[in-house]
Formats: sequence, structure tokens, C-alpha cells
Amino acid sequence: MAYVKDYKNDQNIEHDIKKLLGNGVSQEDIYVLTHDDEHTEDLAHKTRTHTIELMQSEGFDQKGNELRAKLEEVGVSEESAEQYEAMLDQGKILLIVRGERDFDDLLS
Repeated sequence: MAYVKDYKNDQNIEHDIKKLLGNGVSQEDIYVLTHDDEHTEDLAHKTRTHTIELMQSEGFDQKGNELRAKLEEVGVSEESAEQYEAMLDQGKILLIVRGERDFDDLLS
């Protein structure tokens, strides 16, 4: 199972990642994702978190299929993966946390 939250800017996601780490969530379970590979890498490096590695696919449909498959690998349902892909298309930043804890409670 995975927890996913969307953000509009780096500062808010960085703040929440610090909260998660401060509450004992392992860096190994925290992922960040944007539609821009360089932005994703920079954010992951800055926050010491992980990215969802995508192969360089040809064409938008193939990359979208691969993105949805990778999201499912970290515990996102198929239906939710499509929703999160649409959020990325709108420029959102995704925080993905693997685990069964109440992450909304940790972030409040």
C-alpha cells in the first residue's frame, strides 16, 4: 500500500518530508515524482529520497504506460495511478510513501 499526496511547490513537499523523517519514516520508503526528470532528480537529491526510475521510452503513450506500471510497483492501485499521472500532467509534484501508517496524521 502507498500513500500519495500532491504538491504545487518544492518548499511544501520538503517540509512534509522532514516531518515524515522526524516521525521515523525510513528514507527507503519515500519517493518524489514530477513530470520533469531533472526536477525529480534535483528534488530527490535535496530531500535524500528516492525517485521512480523510468526507462527512456519512445512516445508519450509508452512513457505513460511505464509510469503507471512503476506507480503500481510501489503500491499505488491501477485506478489511482491514472489519476496521479493526470496530476503530473498538470505540473503537480507527488510524494509517495510506502507503508501502512496514517501518514495524514503524521503530516497534520
